[in-house]
Amino acid sequence: MRKTLTTAIFAAGLSALGFVQAHAATEIRYAIWANQGEAQYEGALEFKRVVEEGSDGRYTVSVYGGDQLGTPRELFTQLALGVTQISASGDPGIKEIEYLAIPYLMKGIKNYGAVLDTDFGQEWNQKLTDEREIRLLGFMPRNPRQISADIEINSIDDLKGLKLRSPERDYYVKSLSALGANPTPMAFAEVYTGLQAGVVDGQENPIETIYAGKFYEVQKSIAMVNYIKKPAYVMISDAFWQELSPEDQALLKKANDASNAVIAEKLPEQTEKMIAEMKAAGIVFTHPDTKPFIEATQSVRDELGTEMWGEEVYKKVSEIGQKDFD
Repeated sequence: MRKTLTTAIFAAGLSALGFVQAHAATEIRYAIWANQGEAQYEGALEFKRVVEEGSDGRYTVSVYGGDQLGTPRELFTQLALGVTQISASGDPGIKEIEYLAIPYLMKGIKNYGAVLDTDFGQEWNQKLTDEREIRLLGFMPRNPRQISADIEINSIDDLKGLKLRSPERDYYVKSLSALGANPTPMAFAEVYTGLQAGVVDGQENPIETIYAGKFYEVQKSIAMVNYIKKPAYVMISDAFWQELSPEDQALLKKANDASNAVIAEKLPEQTEKMIAEMKAAGIVFTHPDTKPFIEATQSVRDELGTEMWGEEVYKKVSEIGQKDFD
C-alpha cells in the first residue's frame, strides 16, 4: 500500500514538473542602445507589453538598455548564435541597407520601409540572413542628424573649412566634404574631449545624441539641417525567427509597430525638452536654408547610390525615398 502511494506521489510530481516545463515562458532578450526614460527605450517596453500580453505569457521579454549586452557587432554574433534574440542599433549589418542613409535620400522612416518592401529590398534582407544569420524585423524612429559647432552656422557658407568630426564611413566623410567642411574621422568615445580640446570645431548627430553626450557643453550652436534621416534597425535572430509560428511572427511585427507608435508620440516631446535645456545652457539654434545643402550633396548621392546598387535600382530608391507618406 505504502509503495503504491509513493509511486503515485512520484508520478504526480513528475506530471506537475512536466506541466511547469511545458508552460515555462520563453525569454526574448532585447538589446538596445537607449537608456531608461528615453523614447526608444519606452518603445522597447511597449514591444515587451504587446508580446507578453499577445502570447498569453508564452513569451517574456527582457529589455537590456544602454548597450549592456555589447556593441552592434558583438550583438550580431549573439543574434547569430541565438543567445540574444532581438537588438536595435544604428547598424543594419550590410551596406545595401546602410547606404539608404546617404544625405537627403530618404524623407523618413516610412520611405525606408517602402524600399525594403520592394523585390530588391527583400533580396537585401535575404542577403543579410544568408551572411549574418539575422534578419531585419523593422525600423525604430530617431531624430535627423544635425550639425553642432563652436561658431553659428547660418548658411552652408559657414561650414567652409570647418573641422567636423565624422563617423568612419565614406558617406559621412564625402557628404561633409561636399558641404565645404573638413571632415575628421574620430571614434565616438573621443568626440567630447576632441571638441573640448579644439581638435575638431564641431560634429553631427541626432539631437538626442548631442544631448546625451553633453556635446552642447563644449559647443556654441546647433544648425538644424536634417541632413541625414536615419532610423535605428530592429534585428532578429534568424534561428529564433524560424522557430516561431506564423502567428507569433505576426505578433512580433505587431509589437514593433506598437513600439514605433509610442516612440513617435514621445520623441517630439522629449526633443522639445532637450532643446529647451540646451538653449538654457547657452546653445544657439539656427535654421539655415537646406536647399543649398541638398544641391551640394547631389553628387554624393549619385556617386555612392549608383556604386552601391547600380543605376536602375538607385533611380528606384531615389523615387521611393522622396515620396510623401505622411
